[in-house]
Amino acid sequence: MKLSFLLLILTTFIPVHTAVQHILCPALLPDSVMPPASATEEISETQFTELLDLFARNHPDIIFQGSWTNDTLNAQALRFDQTRVVVVYGGLARHPSMTLDSLTLMICHEVGHHKGGAPYFPDILGNISWASGEGAADYYSVKGCFRQMAQQLPSRSLKVSLKENILLGQTCEKQNNEICYRALVAGAITAQLQWLVLPKDYQAPSLSRMEAVIAETTLLDYPSPQCRLDTFRASALSLERPACWYRSE
Repeated sequence: MKLSFLLLILTTFIPVHTAVQHILCPALLPDSVMPPASATEEISETQFTELLDLFARNHPDIIFQGSWTNDTLNAQALRFDQTRVVVVYGGLARHPSMTLDSLTLMICHEVGHHKGGAPYFPDILGNISWASGEGAADYYSVKGCFRQMAQQLPSRSLKVSLKENILLGQTCEKQNNEICYRALVAGAITAQLQWLVLPKDYQAPSLSRMEAVIAETTLLDYPSPQCRLDTFRASALSLERPACWYRSE
Protein backbone atom coordinates (compact mmCIF):
# COMPACT_ATOMS: atom_id res chain seq x y z
CA MET A 1 0.00 0.00 0.00
CA LYS A 2 1.43 3.38 -1.01
CA LEU A 3 2.07 5.82 1.83
CA SER A 4 0.00 8.59 0.20
CA PHE A 5 -3.05 6.31 0.06
CA LEU A 6 -2.47 5.19 3.65
CA LEU A 7 -2.35 8.82 4.79
CA LEU A 8 -5.62 9.49 2.97
CA ILE A 9 -7.24 6.63 4.88
CA LEU A 10 -5.80 7.91 8.17
CA THR A 11 -6.98 11.48 7.76
CA THR A 12 -10.44 10.44 6.57
CA PHE A 13 -11.54 7.34 8.46
CA ILE A 14 -9.28 6.36 11.35
CA PRO A 15 -10.20 7.81 14.78
CA VAL A 16 -7.78 10.08 16.59
CA HIS A 17 -7.17 7.48 19.30
CA THR A 18 -5.92 4.78 16.90
CA ALA A 19 -2.22 3.91 17.25
CA VAL A 20 0.05 3.48 14.26
CA GLN A 21 3.53 2.01 14.73
CA HIS A 22 2.75 1.88 18.48
CA ILE A 23 2.66 5.64 19.05
CA LEU A 24 0.42 8.41 17.80
CA CYS A 25 0.82 11.82 19.46
CA PRO A 26 -2.06 14.33 19.39
CA ALA A 27 -1.35 18.04 19.76
CA LEU A 28 -4.33 18.60 22.03
CA LEU A 29 -6.50 15.78 23.30
CA PRO A 30 -8.00 12.59 21.80
CA ASP A 31 -11.45 13.00 20.27
CA SER A 32 -11.34 16.80 20.38
CA VAL A 33 -13.96 17.44 17.69
CA MET A 34 -15.57 20.81 17.01
CA PRO A 35 -18.62 21.70 14.91
CA PRO A 36 -17.90 22.63 11.29
CA ALA A 37 -16.70 26.21 10.88
CA SER A 38 -16.51 28.43 7.83
CA ALA A 39 -13.17 29.45 6.38
CA THR A 40 -13.79 33.09 7.29
CA GLU A 41 -11.49 33.13 10.32
CA GLU A 42 -7.87 34.28 10.23
CA ILE A 43 -6.59 31.13 8.52
CA SER A 44 -7.92 30.22 5.09
CA GLU A 45 -7.52 26.91 3.29
CA THR A 46 -4.88 28.52 1.07
CA GLN A 47 -2.91 29.72 4.08
CA PHE A 48 -3.27 26.28 5.66
CA THR A 49 -1.82 24.60 2.58
CA GLU A 50 0.96 27.17 2.20
CA LEU A 51 1.95 26.76 5.85
CA LEU A 52 2.26 22.99 5.48
CA ASP A 53 4.33 23.51 2.33
CA LEU A 54 6.62 25.84 4.29
CA PHE A 55 7.03 23.21 7.00
CA ALA A 56 7.87 20.62 4.34
CA ARG A 57 10.63 22.85 2.96
CA ASN A 58 12.08 23.49 6.41
CA HIS A 59 11.78 19.87 7.58
CA PRO A 60 12.23 17.74 4.45
CA ASP A 61 12.70 14.62 6.58
CA ILE A 62 9.02 14.78 7.63
CA ILE A 63 5.90 14.36 5.49
CA PHE A 64 3.25 16.99 6.34
CA GLN A 65 -0.30 15.95 5.50
CA GLY A 66 -3.27 18.34 5.82
CA SER A 67 -6.93 17.39 6.04
CA TRP A 68 -8.77 20.71 5.72
CA THR A 69 -12.27 19.22 5.59
CA ASN A 70 -11.78 17.13 8.75
CA ASP A 71 -13.33 19.03 11.69
CA THR A 72 -11.20 17.33 14.34
CA LEU A 73 -9.55 19.85 16.66
CA ASN A 74 -6.14 18.21 16.58
CA ALA A 75 -2.83 17.41 14.90
CA GLN A 76 -0.76 14.25 15.15
CA ALA A 77 2.74 12.85 14.79
CA LEU A 78 3.01 9.36 13.32
CA ARG A 79 5.75 7.08 12.12
CA PHE A 80 5.65 4.27 9.57
CA ASP A 81 8.89 2.30 9.88
CA GLN A 82 11.44 5.09 9.24
CA THR A 83 8.99 7.51 7.61
CA ARG A 84 8.07 10.48 9.80
CA VAL A 85 4.63 12.03 9.34
CA VAL A 86 2.70 14.98 10.79
CA VAL A 87 -1.05 15.19 10.13
CA VAL A 88 -2.92 18.47 10.73
CA TYR A 89 -6.72 18.70 10.71
CA GLY A 90 -8.75 21.62 9.40
CA GLY A 91 -10.78 21.83 12.59
CA LEU A 92 -7.68 22.99 14.43
CA ALA A 93 -6.85 25.66 11.84
CA ARG A 94 -10.44 26.94 11.72
CA HIS A 95 -10.90 27.29 15.47
CA PRO A 96 -11.96 30.91 16.19
CA SER A 97 -9.06 31.51 18.59
CA MET A 98 -6.43 30.24 16.16
CA THR A 99 -3.81 32.47 14.57
CA LEU A 100 -1.17 31.63 12.00
CA ASP A 101 1.46 31.80 14.75
CA SER A 102 -0.42 29.55 17.18
CA LEU A 103 -1.10 26.99 14.45
CA THR A 104 2.60 27.12 13.56
CA LEU A 105 3.54 26.48 17.19
CA MET A 106 1.14 23.53 17.41
CA ILE A 107 2.62 21.99 14.28
CA CYS A 108 6.08 22.65 15.73
CA HIS A 109 4.94 20.65 18.77
CA GLU A 110 4.26 17.70 16.45
CA VAL A 111 7.67 18.14 14.86
CA GLY A 112 9.00 18.05 18.42
CA HIS A 113 7.61 14.54 18.88
CA HIS A 114 9.95 13.51 16.07
CA LYS A 115 12.94 15.69 17.00
CA GLY A 116 12.58 16.78 20.62
CA GLY A 117 14.78 14.07 22.14
CA ALA A 118 14.40 12.48 25.57
CA PRO A 119 12.34 11.71 27.52
CA TYR A 120 10.57 9.35 25.09
CA PHE A 121 7.25 7.57 25.25
CA PRO A 122 7.55 3.80 25.68
CA ASP A 123 6.09 1.54 23.00
CA ILE A 124 3.48 -1.12 23.73
CA LEU A 125 6.23 -3.49 24.86
CA GLY A 126 7.61 -0.95 27.32
CA ASN A 127 10.71 -0.15 25.27
CA ILE A 128 11.86 3.37 24.42
CA SER A 129 10.12 4.50 21.23
CA TRP A 130 10.77 7.17 18.62
CA ALA A 131 8.35 9.71 20.10
CA SER A 132 9.46 12.47 22.46
CA GLY A 133 7.12 13.07 25.39
CA GLU A 134 4.69 15.97 25.48
CA GLY A 135 6.91 18.26 27.58
CA ALA A 136 9.94 17.56 25.41
CA ALA A 137 7.88 18.33 22.28
CA ASP A 138 6.66 21.62 23.80
CA TYR A 139 10.20 22.59 24.83
CA TYR A 140 11.52 21.85 21.33
CA SER A 141 8.63 23.64 19.61
CA VAL A 142 9.86 27.19 20.21
CA LYS A 143 13.67 27.03 20.19
CA GLY A 144 13.93 24.17 17.70
CA CYS A 145 11.16 25.14 15.27
CA PHE A 146 9.05 28.26 15.84
CA ARG A 147 12.01 30.66 15.86
CA GLN A 148 12.96 29.54 12.37
CA MET A 149 9.41 29.35 11.02
CA ALA A 150 8.29 32.72 12.41
CA GLN A 151 11.03 34.52 10.48
CA GLN A 152 9.47 33.21 7.26
CA LEU A 153 5.89 34.15 8.17
CA PRO A 154 4.32 37.61 7.99
CA SER A 155 4.44 39.55 11.25
CA ARG A 156 0.99 40.54 12.48
CA SER A 157 -0.29 42.76 15.24
CA LEU A 158 -0.53 40.80 18.48
CA LYS A 159 -3.93 40.43 20.13
CA VAL A 160 -2.93 41.30 23.69
CA SER A 161 -4.03 43.77 26.34
CA LEU A 162 -1.89 46.69 27.45
CA LYS A 163 -1.03 44.83 30.68
CA GLU A 164 0.02 41.74 28.73
CA ASN A 165 2.02 43.89 26.29
CA ILE A 166 4.01 45.38 29.16
CA LEU A 167 4.57 41.93 30.67
CA LEU A 168 5.72 40.54 27.32
CA GLY A 169 8.11 43.45 26.90
CA GLN A 170 9.66 42.81 30.30
CA THR A 171 9.88 39.06 29.64
CA CYS A 172 11.40 39.33 26.17
CA GLU A 173 13.71 42.33 26.62
CA LYS A 174 16.89 40.22 26.50
CA GLN A 175 15.73 38.12 23.52
CA ASN A 176 14.79 38.79 19.93
CA ASN A 177 11.78 40.80 21.02
CA GLU A 178 9.45 40.19 18.09
CA ILE A 179 9.97 36.42 17.84
CA CYS A 180 9.83 36.05 21.64
CA TYR A 181 6.60 38.09 21.77
CA ARG A 182 5.03 36.00 19.04
CA ALA A 183 6.12 32.72 20.58
CA LEU A 184 4.66 33.60 23.99
CA VAL A 185 1.35 34.83 22.56
CA ALA A 186 1.11 31.66 20.45
CA GLY A 187 1.98 29.60 23.53
CA ALA A 188 -0.73 31.34 25.55
CA ILE A 189 -3.31 30.58 22.84
CA THR A 190 -2.19 26.94 22.71
CA ALA A 191 -2.37 26.51 26.49
CA GLN A 192 -5.72 28.31 26.65
CA LEU A 193 -7.16 26.10 23.92
CA GLN A 194 -6.15 22.96 25.77
CA TRP A 195 -7.64 24.39 28.96
CA LEU A 196 -10.94 24.90 27.13
CA VAL A 197 -11.17 21.24 26.09
CA LEU A 198 -10.09 19.89 29.49
CA PRO A 199 -12.32 19.40 32.51
CA LYS A 200 -12.00 22.60 34.53
CA ASP A 201 -9.78 21.03 37.19
CA TYR A 202 -7.07 23.53 36.30
CA GLN A 203 -6.89 27.28 36.64
CA ALA A 204 -6.84 29.10 33.32
CA PRO A 205 -3.24 29.57 32.12
CA SER A 206 -1.76 33.06 32.31
CA LEU A 207 1.47 34.76 31.31
CA SER A 208 1.42 36.58 34.66
CA ARG A 209 2.06 33.49 36.81
CA MET A 210 3.92 30.16 36.95
CA GLU A 211 2.79 26.61 37.75
CA ALA A 212 3.33 25.97 41.47
CA VAL A 213 3.15 22.16 41.32
CA ILE A 214 6.51 20.37 41.09
CA ALA A 215 6.51 16.95 39.40
CA GLU A 216 7.72 14.04 41.51
CA THR A 217 8.96 12.28 38.39
CA THR A 218 9.35 13.39 34.79
CA LEU A 219 5.97 13.44 33.04
CA LEU A 220 5.51 12.03 29.56
CA ASP A 221 1.86 12.95 29.09
CA TYR A 222 0.49 16.47 29.12
CA PRO A 223 1.08 18.54 32.25
CA SER A 224 -1.34 21.32 33.23
CA PRO A 225 -2.08 24.05 30.66
CA GLN A 226 -0.13 26.49 32.86
CA CYS A 227 2.87 24.15 32.85
CA ARG A 228 2.69 23.97 29.07
CA LEU A 229 2.74 27.77 28.89
CA ASP A 230 5.69 27.82 31.30
CA THR A 231 7.49 25.38 29.00
CA PHE A 232 6.94 27.55 25.92
CA ARG A 233 8.23 30.52 27.92
CA ALA A 234 11.31 28.61 29.13
CA SER A 235 12.08 27.53 25.56
CA ALA A 236 11.65 31.07 24.21
CA LEU A 237 14.02 32.42 26.88
CA SER A 238 16.50 29.51 26.63
CA LEU A 239 15.88 28.54 30.27
CA GLU A 240 15.91 25.07 31.82
CA ARG A 241 12.93 22.79 31.38
CA PRO A 242 10.29 23.61 34.01
CA ALA A 243 10.11 21.48 37.16
CA CYS A 244 6.32 21.21 36.75
CA TRP A 245 6.95 18.31 34.34
CA TYR A 246 10.71 17.62 34.22
CA ARG A 247 12.98 16.12 36.86
CA SER A 248 16.65 15.81 36.04
CA GLU A 249 18.19 12.43 36.89
